[in-house]
Amino acid sequence: MELIISILFFSISGAICIELFVKAHSLSGESVELNNSVLWTQNISEVFNGCHGNLHEIADFFTDKSIVLVSYEDNPEVGTLVMYLDENWNLIEFPSDNGALADAKYELLLCILKLPASEVYADTEADTSKMDGNALQGEITIVRMDEETVIDQMPEKDDPDIISDRYTDYYIGTAEDFTDES
Repeated sequence: MELIISILFFSISGAICIELFVKAHSLSGESVELNNSVLWTQNISEVFNGCHGNLHEIADFFTDKSIVLVSYEDNPEVGTLVMYLDENWNLIEFPSDNGALADAKYELLLCILKLPASEVYADTEADTSKMDGNALQGEITIVRMDEETVIDQMPEKDDPDIISDRYTDYYIGTAEDFTDES
């Protein structure tokens, strides 16, 4: 009888240990995914600021690796940029003749809006900033993809496939800031 109780105890202990190892493996994968998405978000944010928020300059920085999904002729810095990453977080060349887009595991979206600076730089919704002029606000979203996923617009905030969603901004000032004083 004691032997049966000991075997039962060790069986239950073994099942619990296996469950812990499976959970640890799952958390490790999520951690790697989150770390890589944070690195890409930071990289895109730096390029956004380095290109002064200009959508087409950012696209030129990632030549053959990105597509401008939406851009308005009268406001070329506003629109959406899309890039695809493989399972190793490397950018996929686009457009591709070899079907490389089928290898895409992640989609990176950069949506740029031109907004009043007082709205972008307000600390809270109730606060109104005293800044004049405009700012470009970039929302950087990284989304997990599966075979059916193709995102042509920003996903809803509660979408479970969103890994990272961050904002960056660039102050562009007022029209008077750009007048030539020569």
